[in-house]
Amino acid sequence: MPAYTHHIKGMVCPRCISTVQQELTASGLQVSHVELGSATIESATPPDLDAIAAQLQSLGFSLLEDKNQQLVKQVKEAVAQVYSGEFDFPPQFRFSKWVAEKLSRPYDLLSAVFSAAEATTLEKYILAYRVEKVKELLIYTPATLADIAFRLGFSSEAHLSRQFKALTGLTPSYFIKIRKERKGGKG
Repeated sequence: MPAYTHHIKGMVCPRCISTVQQELTASGLQVSHVELGSATIESATPPDLDAIAAQLQSLGFSLLEDKNQQLVKQVKEAVAQVYSGEFDFPPQFRFSKWVAEKLSRPYDLLSAVFSAAEATTLEKYILAYRVEKVKELLIYTPATLADIAFRLGFSSEAHLSRQFKALTGLTPSYFIKIRKERKGGKG
């Protein structure tokens, strides 16, 4: 199982080590090592840094993120902004160019840092994010597949359907059926 070491500001004594160990363990995390200034957590996936930061803040400590973690967080926020369903896509939009300009970093660097930190490519993350958003919109809104394709930057309804089926193994119509069942059979 992979281990994730997080640096913590404000730990100054053995009691701090004990407090951090107890708090993180009580929250269900598998803590393998704690020392002044850091805690190592074993987990199959990266732990929720926001939740850990909130726990530590309540004890008077703060979680220090390294520059790569901050960059990954900014990239994820950019993905969420662009693929929210509310973004106004300009003609010939390319996420790679847009995010590089937004974060003032070369896209190759952003992609490499993201892949190293998240164990998946940025492109796969974006596609998975978009497909989850498609599911959400299909189930909880009356939006048509064509409208959703437009709102999420797919080149066409057919392109969305192919990507969706390839990633989920299901068709978008399956989720439309769920929406209709949720509404008691109504459109």
